[in-house]
Amino acid sequence: MISKKLLIFLSSWIIENTEFNQKIEDPKFFRLTEDEMSDKACFSSENCRVKAYYVKDSGIYYIDEMQPEKDICDKSIILHEMVHHYQKNDDRVIELDERTLWTLQERQAIYYQNLFLISQKRLNDNQGPENVLECEGGSYLDLQYKYNESK
Repeated sequence: MISKKLLIFLSSWIIENTEFNQKIEDPKFFRLTEDEMSDKACFSSENCRVKAYYVKDSGIYYIDEMQPEKDICDKSIILHEMVHHYQKNDDRVIELDERTLWTLQERQAIYYQNLFLISQKRLNDNQGPENVLECEGGSYLDLQYKYNESK
């Protein structure tokens, strides 16, 4: 469950730390089982690592195993999806093709998710993950660009 307190916290963080400087109406939230998430967000239930996603004019869908009230990684995932909510409801017109815009919006959301994690780690006596790669391997896009440590 996503509490009003968590929504206020995440919205405030977005407004204070991003270019989105005005509160907008909170998105609706929908809890899905692992099977439902696999059906909606992945091609295969064997490899589905999606924990949440955003659909404009609908809301944020998240897997019912998440505990964003307790787990900082899960909290950061909800923040990531809320950044998408702010992106998609921004009045600015950006003249890019849909694929390029999606990629840039995803990178921006990952950037803010990482910024959120490091800021929370600093507030927590340097305890906890500082980037999405420390949160169960990170996002699909992050893994595409993961630094090859063997070099």
